[in-house]
Amino acid sequence: DQLTEEQIAEFKEAFSLFDKDGDGTITTKELGTVMRSLGQNPTEAELQDMINEVDEMIREADIDGDGQVNYEEFVQMMTAK
Repeated sequence: DQLTEEQIAEFKEAFSLFDKDGDGTITTKELGTVMRSLGQNPTEAELQDMINEVDEMIREADIDGDGQVNYEEFVQMMTAK
């Protein structure tokens, strides 16, 4: 399945929202920041659970194993069936 131009634009926009420092990769810290910006106000325990889940998502999406998700890996993660 090919992505539409609209989907590609949406993914680029979403990726840039997560990639706070603009270095082309998403870290767990950046994901946590986005969660809080979406109105989530988790407790420490909930935050730790979320971080563990995010770490697992990143491990699964992190094809090259560098501990971060680049744009290509992000698109793979978002389009995985």
